[in-house]
Amino acid sequence: MKIPRDKGALKSYLDLLYTTYDLSYLPTSALKFPRRYHRPEDIEIVGFIASCFAYGRVEGFTPPIDALLAVLGPHPYRFILHFDPRRDRARLHAFSYRFNTAQDAACLLWLLRQALERHGSLRALYLSGHSDRQEDTGAALTTFVDQLWQLDPRPVYRRGHLPYGMRHLLPSPRRGGACKRLHLFLRWMVRRDHIDFGLWPEPKPAQLIIPLDTHVARVSRQLGLTRRKSPGLAMALDITRTLKRFDAADPIKYDFALCRLGMLGNKLESRVES
Repeated sequence: MKIPRDKGALKSYLDLLYTTYDLSYLPTSALKFPRRYHRPEDIEIVGFIASCFAYGRVEGFTPPIDALLAVLGPHPYRFILHFDPRRDRARLHAFSYRFNTAQDAACLLWLLRQALERHGSLRALYLSGHSDRQEDTGAALTTFVDQLWQLDPRPVYRRGHLPYGMRHLLPSPRRGGACKRLHLFLRWMVRRDHIDFGLWPEPKPAQLIIPLDTHVARVSRQLGLTRRKSPGLAMALDITRTLKRFDAADPIKYDFALCRLGMLGNKLESRVES
């Protein structure tokens, strides 16, 4: 497959990718977890939980997320509203995934309960820091994470600060990282098409930042969407700005396809189409 050079050819190629990588590729994405649910409140909660643990390979994070969702039952939103870490943490004792323990899983559910009690939904929590005047989601996402960090973890850890495992699950955008999993959750919630849910109508798709992982970074460099070499927020913003040349209102619609292209082993030829 030749790599297009001019803008028109590259847009045609990106649009082809967008239509090619459809829901038949759902098993390769953490999006498969919230897709099991039908109630908006359950989709939102499961989407957030799944995105938090969606690091590493899909076959690696699938079993622990499946196990966690089995505990939450058919109505995860309702379960979390009644979650008591002292009473229910034993049900999570077998949970373990790389950097995260059963305690971290219990703390995540406990923080979510507090957030839901205060705001009613994660959407309302996010909108507390959102403005239509903001160029992108960076400021609102920072406020969102700040408020989650300020919730009380003591019923789980018996201390008032979050340990490494939780800070890994809920990375702060203040630190300049790409925060891929948080931006992935926002993509699912804000965009609406054959892939994403579009449950949050207030943020604009044009405000989204691409969820940058190693696959998207590598393919984006090969396609000339960025010249940066170090994955991070600066690269994510650079790729997003480039994609706005092809769809200013919805630049992140290409994310699912770019990620699939990278992770499924497709090779882009070094030859460039004139």
